[in-house]
Amino acid sequence: MNFGNYSFEIVKKKIKHVYFRVYPSKEKIIVSAPIHLDSGTLNKAILSKSDWLNKQVKKAAAAKPDMARTYTTGETLLFKGKVYPLYVNHQNTRSEVFITADNRINLLVKPGSDVYEREKIIVAWYRKELKRSIGKVVAKWQPVMGVIVNEFGVRKMKTRWGSCNINDRRIWLNMALINLVEPFLEYVIVHEMVHLLERRHNARFKGFMDQFIPDWRKLKKELDRISL
Repeated sequence: MNFGNYSFEIVKKKIKHVYFRVYPSKEKIIVSAPIHLDSGTLNKAILSKSDWLNKQVKKAAAAKPDMARTYTTGETLLFKGKVYPLYVNHQNTRSEVFITADNRINLLVKPGSDVYEREKIIVAWYRKELKRSIGKVVAKWQPVMGVIVNEFGVRKMKTRWGSCNINDRRIWLNMALINLVEPFLEYVIVHEMVHLLERRHNARFKGFMDQFIPDWRKLKKELDRISL
């Protein structure tokens, strides 16, 4: 097996199967495996996925590297699965971001603003819009599922799309979800909310997911292919 400069990291967890994640930005392949899985069986599992892993590594190598953003007119931004052209308008008014009728993201900033200030404004807008969407999804599913979410928030995560503090009934969502179409957001939110009904990813948990999001396995499979 030849994966170029990529290194392997084996993480043992209380799970039943072996899972693989490729992180091009870190040139790393993380393998999650059951705690009691022996090295021979694990090596066979890795070997069985070698073709898929090679494809992922080659795909990352062929991709053009992202240019450093300057948040100026002419760039594009990804928002809820759609690419929008960015238009920056300098005015002596309060900073603002909105999507125009002709489908572009309009950024209003004061003259002389630097890239860090413009980025801060865009990130704040992303966070606000994602929290707005989360609120709607949570409000929709609470009466259906019979659970209450005391609090939800948004933050950057390196290895997961969401998390749930069961005792505090608090869920966190990955900021990166603002880039994806909303069915992925709904799937992740419902997944975390189901943990308020069942802590573990067992048959009961999957039964709830089948009931609430019938195509959750397809969404999970597609989401697992996206590198964080």
